[in-house]
Amino acid sequence: MPKDHGRPSPRTEDAPSDARAPSHAERARTLAAGARSAALATIARDPQGFPFASLVTVAVDDRGRPLLLLSELAEHTANLHARPEASVLLTEPLGTHDQALALGRVTILGPCAKVGAEERTAVREAFLAAQPAASFYVDFKDFAFYRLEPSALRYVGGFGRMSWVSADDYRAAEADPLAKDAAGILRHMNDDHADAVLAYARVLAGVGDAAKATMTGVDRYGFELAAETPSGPRARRLAFDEPVLTGDDVRRAMVAMAKRARS
Repeated sequence: MPKDHGRPSPRTEDAPSDARAPSHAERARTLAAGARSAALATIARDPQGFPFASLVTVAVDDRGRPLLLLSELAEHTANLHARPEASVLLTEPLGTHDQALALGRVTILGPCAKVGAEERTAVREAFLAAQPAASFYVDFKDFAFYRLEPSALRYVGGFGRMSWVSADDYRAAEADPLAKDAAGILRHMNDDHADAVLAYARVLAGVGDAAKATMTGVDRYGFELAAETPSGPRARRLAFDEPVLTGDDVRRAMVAMAKRARS
Protein backbone atom coordinates (compact mmCIF):
# COMPACT_ATOMS: atom_id res chain seq x y z
CA MET A 1 0.00 0.00 0.00
CA PRO A 2 1.25 3.53 -0.68
CA LYS A 3 2.44 5.90 1.97
CA ASP A 4 -0.13 8.15 3.60
CA HIS A 5 2.09 11.27 3.59
CA GLY A 6 1.76 11.83 7.31
CA ARG A 7 -2.02 11.88 7.51
CA PRO A 8 -4.29 9.27 9.07
CA SER A 9 -5.94 7.33 6.27
CA PRO A 10 -9.64 8.21 5.88
CA ARG A 11 -11.75 5.44 7.31
CA THR A 12 -13.57 3.08 4.97
CA GLU A 13 -16.48 2.40 7.30
CA ASP A 14 -18.60 4.81 5.23
CA ALA A 15 -18.14 2.65 2.13
CA PRO A 16 -21.20 1.09 0.47
CA SER A 17 -22.50 -1.76 2.60
CA ASP A 18 -22.59 -4.18 -0.35
CA ALA A 19 -18.91 -3.75 -1.18
CA ARG A 20 -17.49 -7.06 -0.02
CA ALA A 21 -14.18 -6.83 1.82
CA PRO A 22 -11.79 -9.39 3.32
CA SER A 23 -12.71 -10.50 6.82
CA HIS A 24 -10.30 -9.69 9.61
CA ALA A 25 -9.39 -13.39 9.66
CA GLU A 26 -8.45 -13.17 5.97
CA ARG A 27 -6.51 -9.97 6.53
CA ALA A 28 -4.63 -11.56 9.44
CA ARG A 29 -3.84 -14.66 7.38
CA THR A 30 -2.58 -12.51 4.49
CA LEU A 31 -0.38 -10.46 6.80
CA ALA A 32 1.04 -13.59 8.44
CA ALA A 33 1.80 -15.19 5.08
CA GLY A 34 3.97 -12.24 4.11
CA ALA A 35 5.73 -11.69 7.43
CA ARG A 36 9.45 -12.45 7.65
CA SER A 37 10.23 -11.07 11.10
CA ALA A 38 8.32 -10.88 14.36
CA ALA A 39 8.45 -9.76 17.95
CA LEU A 40 8.30 -12.92 20.06
CA ALA A 41 6.95 -12.39 23.57
CA THR A 42 7.68 -15.03 26.20
CA ILE A 43 7.27 -15.05 29.99
CA ALA A 44 10.57 -14.26 31.67
CA ARG A 45 12.11 -16.54 34.26
CA ASP A 46 14.23 -13.74 35.68
CA PRO A 47 12.84 -11.27 36.55
CA GLN A 48 10.03 -13.76 36.97
CA GLY A 49 6.67 -13.19 35.29
CA PHE A 50 7.53 -10.18 33.16
CA PRO A 51 6.88 -10.13 29.39
CA PHE A 52 10.13 -10.67 27.49
CA ALA A 53 10.15 -9.54 23.83
CA SER A 54 12.68 -10.62 21.22
CA LEU A 55 13.19 -9.99 17.52
CA VAL A 56 13.05 -13.26 15.56
CA THR A 57 12.67 -14.43 11.97
CA VAL A 58 9.44 -16.24 11.17
CA ALA A 59 7.61 -18.27 8.57
CA VAL A 60 4.10 -19.71 8.62
CA ASP A 61 2.98 -23.16 7.60
CA ASP A 62 -0.02 -24.07 5.46
CA ARG A 63 -2.28 -23.74 8.51
CA GLY A 64 -1.02 -20.25 9.32
CA ARG A 65 0.99 -21.37 12.35
CA PRO A 66 4.16 -19.33 13.04
CA LEU A 67 7.39 -21.31 12.68
CA LEU A 68 10.52 -20.16 14.53
CA LEU A 69 14.11 -21.33 14.32
CA LEU A 70 15.53 -20.64 17.77
CA SER A 71 18.89 -21.12 19.42
CA GLU A 72 18.76 -23.29 22.51
CA LEU A 73 21.16 -20.77 24.06
CA ALA A 74 18.73 -17.85 23.68
CA GLU A 75 16.88 -16.37 26.65
CA HIS A 76 13.50 -16.63 24.93
CA THR A 77 14.07 -20.36 24.30
CA ALA A 78 14.81 -20.96 27.97
CA ASN A 79 11.65 -19.05 28.80
CA LEU A 80 9.63 -21.32 26.51
CA HIS A 81 11.08 -24.41 28.17
CA ALA A 82 9.80 -23.11 31.50
CA ARG A 83 6.43 -21.85 30.22
CA PRO A 84 5.10 -22.36 26.66
CA GLU A 85 2.68 -19.40 26.68
CA ALA A 86 3.81 -16.93 24.04
CA SER A 87 2.74 -14.51 21.34
CA VAL A 88 4.19 -13.12 18.14
CA LEU A 89 3.52 -9.66 16.74
CA LEU A 90 3.57 -9.54 12.95
CA THR A 91 3.36 -6.25 11.05
CA GLU A 92 3.27 -4.90 7.55
CA PRO A 93 6.79 -3.88 6.44
CA LEU A 94 8.10 -0.75 8.13
CA GLY A 95 8.02 2.19 5.74
CA THR A 96 4.70 1.14 4.21
CA HIS A 97 3.14 4.18 5.93
CA ASP A 98 4.60 7.41 7.23
CA GLN A 99 2.81 6.77 10.52
CA ALA A 100 3.75 3.57 12.31
CA LEU A 101 0.27 3.21 13.82
CA ALA A 102 -1.21 3.02 10.30
CA LEU A 103 0.56 -0.30 9.76
CA GLY A 104 -1.54 -3.45 9.72
CA ARG A 105 -0.53 -5.91 12.43
CA VAL A 106 -1.66 -9.06 14.14
CA THR A 107 -0.73 -10.55 17.49
CA ILE A 108 -1.03 -14.33 17.55
CA LEU A 109 -1.26 -15.86 21.02
CA GLY A 110 -0.85 -19.50 21.96
CA PRO A 111 1.49 -22.20 23.27
CA CYS A 112 4.84 -22.44 21.52
CA ALA A 113 6.60 -25.80 21.61
CA LYS A 114 9.58 -27.52 20.02
CA VAL A 115 8.81 -29.40 16.82
CA GLY A 116 9.26 -33.16 17.04
CA ALA A 117 11.85 -35.04 15.01
CA GLU A 118 9.16 -36.66 12.86
CA GLU A 119 8.02 -33.22 11.61
CA ARG A 120 11.39 -31.52 11.31
CA THR A 121 11.92 -32.19 7.60
CA ALA A 122 8.59 -30.67 6.56
CA VAL A 123 9.00 -27.71 8.90
CA ARG A 124 12.57 -27.16 7.73
CA GLU A 125 11.41 -27.03 4.12
CA ALA A 126 8.61 -24.56 4.88
CA PHE A 127 10.88 -22.33 6.95
CA LEU A 128 13.70 -22.20 4.39
CA ALA A 129 11.23 -21.38 1.61
CA ALA A 130 10.51 -18.13 3.48
CA GLN A 131 13.95 -17.67 5.06
CA PRO A 132 16.60 -18.93 2.59
CA ALA A 133 19.39 -17.13 4.46
CA ALA A 134 18.77 -19.46 7.41
CA SER A 135 20.34 -22.30 5.40
CA PHE A 136 23.71 -21.19 6.79
CA TYR A 137 22.79 -22.17 10.35
CA VAL A 138 19.62 -24.26 10.15
CA ASP A 139 21.48 -27.49 10.90
CA PHE A 140 23.61 -26.19 13.77
CA LYS A 141 23.16 -28.48 16.77
CA ASP A 142 22.10 -25.66 19.08
CA PHE A 143 19.20 -24.58 16.82
CA ALA A 144 15.74 -26.15 16.77
CA PHE A 145 12.35 -25.41 15.27
CA TYR A 146 9.45 -24.19 17.40
CA ARG A 147 5.85 -23.76 16.37
CA LEU A 148 3.21 -21.53 17.91
CA GLU A 149 -0.31 -22.99 17.90
CA PRO A 150 -2.77 -20.07 17.62
CA SER A 151 -5.31 -19.85 20.45
CA ALA A 152 -6.51 -16.31 19.74
CA LEU A 153 -5.52 -13.38 17.56
CA ARG A 154 -5.81 -9.61 17.79
CA TYR A 155 -5.92 -7.91 14.39
CA VAL A 156 -5.40 -4.17 13.90
CA GLY A 157 -5.62 -2.87 10.36
CA GLY A 158 -4.57 0.70 11.06
CA PHE A 159 -6.84 3.49 12.23
CA GLY A 160 -10.36 2.40 13.17
CA ARG A 161 -10.10 -1.25 12.07
CA MET A 162 -9.52 -3.86 14.78
CA SER A 163 -11.01 -6.96 16.39
CA TRP A 164 -10.30 -10.27 18.06
CA VAL A 165 -10.16 -13.17 15.59
CA SER A 166 -10.86 -16.73 16.64
CA ALA A 167 -8.29 -19.42 15.97
CA ASP A 168 -10.88 -21.41 14.01
CA ASP A 169 -11.71 -18.48 11.73
CA TYR A 170 -8.01 -17.81 11.20
CA ARG A 171 -7.28 -21.44 10.27
CA ALA A 172 -10.20 -21.49 7.82
CA ALA A 173 -9.19 -18.23 6.11
CA GLU A 174 -7.00 -17.99 3.02
CA ALA A 175 -4.28 -15.45 2.33
CA ASP A 176 -5.15 -12.98 -0.40
CA PRO A 177 -3.77 -14.15 -3.77
CA LEU A 178 -3.03 -10.56 -4.83
CA ALA A 179 -0.88 -9.70 -1.80
CA LYS A 180 2.45 -9.90 -3.64
CA ASP A 181 1.18 -7.86 -6.59
CA ALA A 182 -0.91 -5.30 -4.71
CA ALA A 183 1.78 -2.61 -4.39
CA GLY A 184 2.54 -2.74 -8.12
CA ILE A 185 -1.15 -2.61 -9.02
CA LEU A 186 -1.66 0.47 -6.85
CA ARG A 187 1.38 2.25 -8.32
CA HIS A 188 0.26 1.48 -11.85
CA MET A 189 -3.30 2.69 -11.32
CA ASN A 190 -2.35 5.84 -9.42
CA ASP A 191 0.56 6.81 -11.69
CA ASP A 192 -0.77 5.78 -15.10
CA HIS A 193 -4.55 5.78 -14.76
CA ALA A 194 -5.36 8.61 -12.37
CA ASP A 195 -8.26 9.67 -14.59
CA ALA A 196 -9.88 6.24 -14.27
CA VAL A 197 -9.38 6.24 -10.51
CA LEU A 198 -11.10 9.63 -10.28
CA ALA A 199 -13.97 8.32 -12.41
CA TYR A 200 -14.34 5.34 -10.08
CA ALA A 201 -14.64 7.73 -7.14
CA ARG A 202 -17.02 10.22 -8.76
CA VAL A 203 -19.37 7.83 -10.54
CA LEU A 204 -19.15 4.34 -9.08
CA ALA A 205 -18.45 5.33 -5.47
CA GLY A 206 -20.79 8.31 -5.46
CA VAL A 207 -18.27 10.99 -4.47
CA GLY A 208 -19.39 13.39 -7.16
CA ASP A 209 -17.39 16.37 -5.89
CA ALA A 210 -14.06 14.52 -5.73
CA ALA A 211 -11.21 16.66 -7.04
CA LYS A 212 -8.65 13.88 -6.80
CA ALA A 213 -8.73 10.21 -5.90
CA THR A 214 -6.10 7.64 -4.98
CA MET A 215 -6.39 3.88 -4.87
CA THR A 216 -5.13 2.87 -1.43
CA GLY A 217 -5.74 -0.87 -1.30
CA VAL A 218 -6.64 -3.80 -3.51
CA ASP A 219 -7.52 -7.40 -2.77
CA ARG A 220 -9.40 -10.30 -4.33
CA TYR A 221 -12.80 -8.75 -3.57
CA GLY A 222 -12.28 -5.13 -4.62
CA PHE A 223 -10.35 -1.96 -3.87
CA GLU A 224 -10.35 1.07 -1.61
CA LEU A 225 -10.24 4.73 -2.61
CA ALA A 226 -9.27 7.94 -0.82
CA ALA A 227 -10.95 10.94 -2.43
CA GLU A 228 -10.20 14.62 -1.82
CA THR A 229 -13.31 16.83 -1.75
CA PRO A 230 -14.00 20.47 -0.81
CA SER A 231 -15.47 19.26 2.48
CA GLY A 232 -12.58 16.96 3.35
CA PRO A 233 -11.32 13.44 2.63
CA ARG A 234 -13.70 10.63 1.83
CA ALA A 235 -12.98 6.91 1.79
CA ARG A 236 -14.91 4.42 -0.28
CA ARG A 237 -14.66 0.76 -1.19
CA LEU A 238 -15.75 -0.74 -4.51
CA ALA A 239 -16.25 -4.45 -5.11
CA PHE A 240 -15.28 -6.38 -8.20
CA ASP A 241 -18.13 -8.18 -9.95
CA GLU A 242 -16.55 -11.43 -8.76
CA PRO A 243 -13.42 -12.31 -6.77
CA VAL A 244 -10.16 -12.14 -8.74
CA LEU A 245 -7.05 -14.26 -8.45
CA THR A 246 -4.36 -12.71 -10.66
CA GLY A 247 -3.07 -9.39 -11.89
CA ASP A 248 -4.61 -10.08 -15.28
CA ASP A 249 -7.97 -10.62 -13.60
CA VAL A 250 -7.59 -7.23 -11.90
CA ARG A 251 -6.75 -5.52 -15.19
CA ARG A 252 -9.85 -6.91 -16.88
CA ALA A 253 -12.04 -5.95 -13.94
CA MET A 254 -10.62 -2.40 -13.81
CA VAL A 255 -11.13 -1.90 -17.55
CA ALA A 256 -14.76 -3.00 -17.30
CA MET A 257 -15.37 -0.69 -14.34
CA ALA A 258 -13.73 2.24 -16.13
CA LYS A 259 -16.04 1.73 -19.11
CA ARG A 260 -19.06 1.76 -16.80
CA ALA A 261 -17.86 4.89 -15.04
CA ARG A 262 -17.25 6.78 -18.30
CA SER A 263 -20.54 5.79 -19.86
